Order: sequence, then structure tokens, then C-alpha cells
Amino acid sequence: MSANQKTGGGRTPWPRFIAMVATSSLGSFNENFFKEAAMLVAIEAGKGYLQGYGTMVFTLPFLLFAAPAGWLADRFPKGRVIIGVKLFEVFAMSIGAYGLYTGNWTLIFIMASLMATQSVISSPAMNGFIPELFPEDIVTKANAIMTVLVLCAILAGVAGAGFTLGWKGGLWSGAPHGRRLVMLIAIATTVAGFFSSLGVPRFPAAYGKKKFPWQGPVDTLKALHSISLDRLMAITVAVNVLTYALGSLQIQIINQLGLWQLHAGETMTGLMIVAELTGFGAGGFVSNILARGARWYRVLWPGMAFMAASMCLIAFVPLLPVRWRMNILFVLFFAAGAGGGMLLVACKSFIQVRAADATRGTVLAAVNFAIYAGILLSGPAANFLNADITPTTSYGILGLVSLLSAVTLFFLLGKFRFA
Repeated sequence: MSANQKTGGGRTPWPRFIAMVATSSLGSFNENFFKEAAMLVAIEAGKGYLQGYGTMVFTLPFLLFAAPAGWLADRFPKGRVIIGVKLFEVFAMSIGAYGLYTGNWTLIFIMASLMATQSVISSPAMNGFIPELFPEDIVTKANAIMTVLVLCAILAGVAGAGFTLGWKGGLWSGAPHGRRLVMLIAIATTVAGFFSSLGVPRFPAAYGKKKFPWQGPVDTLKALHSISLDRLMAITVAVNVLTYALGSLQIQIINQLGLWQLHAGETMTGLMIVAELTGFGAGGFVSNILARGARWYRVLWPGMAFMAASMCLIAFVPLLPVRWRMNILFVLFFAAGAGGGMLLVACKSFIQVRAADATRGTVLAAVNFAIYAGILLSGPAANFLNADITPTTSYGILGLVSLLSAVTLFFLLGKFRFA
């Protein structure tokens, strides 16, 4: 990638980066806003079991369509891919919004699968832009900024769903007022996301003659095998996958911890998740400071150890006086999230830079495949832990797994320590 291309022909890349962040943030807001609204409506209707099916519907496309998504990001200009995906999102969200408005769960699940598919396609194209837009020493900073702003959008989407569904004002007759407002906001946000995508960079295709991966997941597994031949890359991807899987497990255990073990109520349980996600954003900024230079990987084992210590300490919270428990928990959740954010921003930046220009989309899509495989496996693991083990004990187990991983990383990275 030429320096001229990285600066958009001599112009500053930041305006184009802002368009990318706006597009990604609007998509993340809408996805989480609608998903949380659908979950609340399902629980209210006595159909809480639909949450599990929704998770499966949203995860499977990342496993099935990773190879075509990587191919699209390499074969065609990434900007054109993003614009096409956002236009498709307007169609998909319109179906889902109407389904929520009418209470038609078939339409909601169709929308969920379509939205997941567009996320699969847009992710390698969007993330592949950053190392094309910025020089290597700015990539981590750009990722940290995008991570925090997208995280704010996710939090706004989750928090806004409950408020919107509870709206009592009148718009027009028919379904409950809150559902009508959800439909309007979801469609309006999707349209805004499409228009913001028109400002993303317009770089040429990275590999215009790349052949279509007809073997699908088999081609993705081959890409992962190629990645594994680069030892530092393999370690980084493994840390990335493990951190996402542990994060998914934590979210599923937090609900049990707040509602069942501590009887803290829905609001306080939700605030625990907010504390962890806020810590994640803070950890991303810390990563921008620590994960610099050729020896950036030095942040991996300390980040994992910090996350391990936080989770292990959660196991001892029931031994504290009741008046201290919630405050200590918020601090520990924030700390655990910070460790995760430190790891994920550093790993993401390295993977983006390490991948060759012509195969960056394929590499990022293959990594997404591995991440979502880990997230999918976290579901049964969480069910096992939640069935017979108290949530705080489960956190202790996750902390020990993380501690073992930190020690392993310390020794695995030994050969690179003096690079």
C-alpha cells in the first residue's frame, strides 16, 4: 500500500475515518437496539426461550459465509462492498421492524439471519480499511477510537431499547406505542447508516482476480491453517478467540450472578454489564499506549493476567460484607473488561497490519470464523456452569483458565522477547 493511498491522495484520512466510524457505530447501535427490543418483547410474551434460537441464528452465518465475505473484501473495492451491504441492511431492517411491530417472529428471525449475514460481509471490509487508510504506527490508535465509539453506540442501543418500548406517547393507532417507535428508529438509523457509508474510502480492489471460494468453510479452515504457520500470528489469533469466548461466557454468567445469586434486580444486573463494557473501552485506550512498536506483544500476557486476577477476585465477593459487595463488583467488572479491551485492540491491530494487502479480507474473515466458533461453544459451557455451579465460583474457574493462559503466553512469547 502506497503512502499516497494511505492518505487518500495527499489529503488527511481522518474525515474518511469519521465516515467509517459513523457507519460502524450506527450499524452497531441498530443491531443491539433491535436485538434487545426483540428480547424484551419475547420475555414479556413468555417466549424467553427464543433468545437461544436468536443467538444461534446470528452466529451461524459467521461460520457459513466467512469465506465469501473475505473474498468480497479482497476481490472488490471495500468501499463498494460497504455501500452495498448498508443498502441491503435497509431492506433487512425494514422486514425485522415490521415483524416486531406486528409480533411476527418469523419475520424477526428472517431479519436476524439477514443482519448477521450483512455483518459477516461488512466486517472484513470495514476492518480491512484501517491499515489501508493509516500508516502502521497509527493503526492501534484508530482501532482504539473506533472501539470506544462503537462501544458507546452498543450501550446506547441496549439502554435505549427498554426506554423506547416503554414509551406511552401516541404516534398512530394499532400496535403498542413503544413498538411503533422502535420500528421508526430502527429504519431511520439504517437509512442514516447507508448515507454515512457513502463517505467511506474508495480504494481499488486489493486482488481483482481472486477466485471465489467454492468450498466455503473448508476454504476458511485452509486460511486458518495458513495463518497458523506464522507463530506470532497464530498466538495472536488464539488470544483473540479466547478473549471473545471468555467475554461471551462472562455476560451469560453475569445475568445469573445478579438475578439469582445476589438478587440484585434487572437494573443492577444491567449496570454490571455496562461496567464491564465501559472497562473494555478504557482498556482499548490503554492498549493504544502500551502496544506500540515491534514488541507490542508484551501487552498480551499482562493483559490476560490482569483479566484473570479480576475474575478470580469476583469469586471471593460473597465473603465481603453485604454493603460492600456491589461497589466492589462494579470495580472488578470494570477491571476485567479493561483487561479484555487491552487484549482485543492490540490483537486486532496486529492482525490487520500483519495480513498481506491481497489477502487481508480473507484473513480477517477467517479470524471472525474462529471467534464466532468460540462464542458458539461458550453457550453450552455457560449452560453447564450455570446449571450446577454458583456464578461467583464460575468466575473463579474462568479466572484460573485465564491465569493459566497468561502463564502459557509468557513462555510462548519468550522467543520473541528480544526481537
